[in-house]
Amino acid sequence: MTLRALAILAASVAITLLVLVRSPGVSEVRFPMPASKVYVQECGSCHTAYAPGLLPARAWRKMMSELADHFGEDASLADPHYFAILKELETLAADGSHADMRMRRIQAAIPAGESPQRISQTRYFKALHDEVPVKIWRRKGVGAAANCLACHIRANEGRYSESEVRVPEK
Repeated sequence: MTLRALAILAASVAITLLVLVRSPGVSEVRFPMPASKVYVQECGSCHTAYAPGLLPARAWRKMMSELADHFGEDASLADPHYFAILKELETLAADGSHADMRMRRIQAAIPAGESPQRISQTRYFKALHDEVPVKIWRRKGVGAAANCLACHIRANEGRYSESEVRVPEK
């Protein structure tokens, strides 16, 4: 084996190891989150700051257009925050330019004419939570399927890994 061939082999092994070490694990689920703090501050002040990749852009546009009656609350925003958040949601949505394979599968499972407003009602959510008994959702520490932070302690960072799930006892 020549020195050049040995150097190429060593470089290939090093690059492969680097990729494997830096790649998320099989059970590690991360979604990109908006870079600015506005989204987490505004939306996360009342509920989980859901990862934009959990819904397609059309669903986020519909949600943002109905903030005056956001699940029975007036969540209206001033224009600068409204447009900044809308842009981030659209960019990082399941069908956005930054979408990975998981997000594209989420988007593909939502019929083209639908703009779901409840992530907990999507096929993706239901498939991943089908083993959760109803009594867990009713626990005081959980309250509802929409309360991702109750169990996914880093949901506001776009992290939903099983290794970080902590189900409240009560």
